[in-house]
Amino acid sequence: MAKQRILIVDDEEDICMILSYSLQKAGYETLIAHSAEEALANYELRIKNYEVDLILLDIMMGEMSGLEMAEKLRSDIGRSHSDLSDASLLGNGIPPIIFLTALSDEDTVLQGFQLGADDYISKPFRIAEVLARVAAVLRRTAEQGAKNQEQRPISNDCIVFEGIVVNKADMSLMVDGENVKTTRKEIELLCYLLTHRGQILSRDHLLNNVWDSNGYVLERTVDVHITHLRRKLGQYGKRIITKSGYGYLFEN
Repeated sequence: MAKQRILIVDDEEDICMILSYSLQKAGYETLIAHSAEEALANYELRIKNYEVDLILLDIMMGEMSGLEMAEKLRSDIGRSHSDLSDASLLGNGIPPIIFLTALSDEDTVLQGFQLGADDYISKPFRIAEVLARVAAVLRRTAEQGAKNQEQRPISNDCIVFEGIVVNKADMSLMVDGENVKTTRKEIELLCYLLTHRGQILSRDHLLNNVWDSNGYVLERTVDVHITHLRRKLGQYGKRIITKSGYGYLFEN
């Protein structure tokens, strides 16, 4: 299992060295920057690529403060996300942030949390406290990520299965977050397959229940629509299994 990576941003070299040593001893991998500018220049791409699991960020530094760095990250990385109303930066493509500062006044604390702080540690601090809070934030982040991945209905008009979301109201399909162009009949067929997962469905059965056929639609029509669905579902297309001599099954 890959080690979790923590970016330490502080203009005091001794603090960076102590934190890095202690975190590495606790089993983490560390990156160090001695200013917000250095952190953005060297590590912003790695942050965007989800290669940093947590940031320990000092507030009072040089020309750009930690608060300004957090705001820039939210602006640059969160720009492509439509929902920035959550006080936490988590979910906007930015790792959790624990601010480190000698300041303890209420306004600074509130400003930090408004910019997405997941925790806040005042200097001087004990290493044991830092390690405990780092572990707690990473655990909370992992739990939230797992919760977000749980399968759950979006609305009564939607059918959700893993990365497939079918909206029956507007006859639309999303696969792994991407809109996929489909015909109305493909949507109706997919809905029927998804709501009858694990059942072998004959071509005649599908014709009668999806096409409401009276013999004017050929069985070959089902095969053609299945082929199109498999292609459009990407990695999930293999879930539609052909049962030779019987029909089709959408595998759970």
